[in-house]
Amino acid sequence: MVVKFNNSENVNTKAIGFWQTTYQSISVIAPAGAMAATMTGTATYALGALPLTFFLAAVAMAFTVNTTVQFSRHIASAGGFYNYVSQGWGPKAGILTGWLFMLSYIMIITNASLFVAGIFLPGLLTYFHSHLPSGSWIALLGLIYAFVLYFSYRGIGPSLKYSLWTGTAEIIILIVISLWIICSPHSHNTMSVFLNPHLALHGWSGVGIGLILAMFSMSGYSAAATFGEEVHQPHKIIRLAVTSSFLFSAGLFVLMSYALTVGWGPLNMTSFSKSSIPGVILVRSDIGLWMSFILILFILNSLLTGILAPLNSLVRMMFAFARDGILLPTSLKNIHQRYRSPYLAIIWATVLSFVISVTAGLILGPYNGFLVLLTISSIASFLAHIIANIALTLYFKRYHTMNFVTHVLAPIISSMLIILGLFFTIYPFPWPVVLGPIIVAIWIAIGVLGISRVDQKTIDQAGKINAS
Repeated sequence: MVVKFNNSENVNTKAIGFWQTTYQSISVIAPAGAMAATMTGTATYALGALPLTFFLAAVAMAFTVNTTVQFSRHIASAGGFYNYVSQGWGPKAGILTGWLFMLSYIMIITNASLFVAGIFLPGLLTYFHSHLPSGSWIALLGLIYAFVLYFSYRGIGPSLKYSLWTGTAEIIILIVISLWIICSPHSHNTMSVFLNPHLALHGWSGVGIGLILAMFSMSGYSAAATFGEEVHQPHKIIRLAVTSSFLFSAGLFVLMSYALTVGWGPLNMTSFSKSSIPGVILVRSDIGLWMSFILILFILNSLLTGILAPLNSLVRMMFAFARDGILLPTSLKNIHQRYRSPYLAIIWATVLSFVISVTAGLILGPYNGFLVLLTISSIASFLAHIIANIALTLYFKRYHTMNFVTHVLAPIISSMLIILGLFFTIYPFPWPVVLGPIIVAIWIAIGVLGISRVDQKTIDQAGKINAS
């Protein structure tokens, strides 16, 4: 169904092309930022089996990305997965999926900002024999959110152009650094890091927990789906952007995980995550101080764009909910007359994210707060992906010719691998990671309660937008 909107309720239609859409996803993935943050967190559990964990994550995500690719051939909207599942399974399932994705995007924004302000910058200064005053991470959070608010408020064009150029340079730098470390005489090159799960904490259990975090670090590819109303030829470009961003990130992450592991030493990875800035330390040791400063700049830039990009996706999903009259105030659908951005949703999302970041940091401390927010985001995202996998099969069974491999087998394999990773993430309920599933369960309960209070006529029309 093709729908025409009133100008006052329309985002910046057909404003962006393939490369900008691709780098929206790559910016959410944030390769350099992920190396410093998510990869470091994954190494807490995967230890010397970090490359094995990221290789398995790449295989698992290859099945998962199929769902986005197949849906994007037929459906394009600012709601992304909200619209996919609504038209595949039904409006209530679609609303719950969008609700979970909103939580995931909020927690990407909050965990990345807390990592920058509360872990990375303090750890960096400590490494260089300096320090910040106590509590200054809150002021740093304020600066970070002011930065992303400014760019997001002014419309999608400037932020995507910035991400495109800096993201390209970032990928080149990371490849050069990884290859340099691998070729260094100090590296412990070995294939055992791909073959031996017992190098991980508690063997397969550590690989399993690391797997869901590694999969999550690649899952940003789906961010392109929320630009369905703003790209040229959305059914073609979104599919290509999703595929390209996944292939870029999967290959790069496997390469980086191997380089960092053999560079640090597979049997020495217990100290890897505890060092706060292991990548910087390793680059300074193997390449030199000058390259470590270049890496620092790209990590900071990557983390900032990795906060801005999910904010852009989050507010478009909020815009879609508000436009459909679902769960959120309808005022959030208002579009800025000059910048063509959903400015009220941007302000609301930024303020909420800032409050969550500060609260998590104050109650749990920045590091534990980061881990919990990261866990919440990953669980919410992958529960939504499981729902979308089921919806894909139902959609093609109902409306299109079904292909057993792409519409049945791939979604089943994807869901099974996600469930395996989620099981090891939750069990045996380690503190404070156990807070993750509890908060996600509360969020789902709030969503279900909210859906039950929406009138049936509004429910029936939810997620029906499909841009041409």
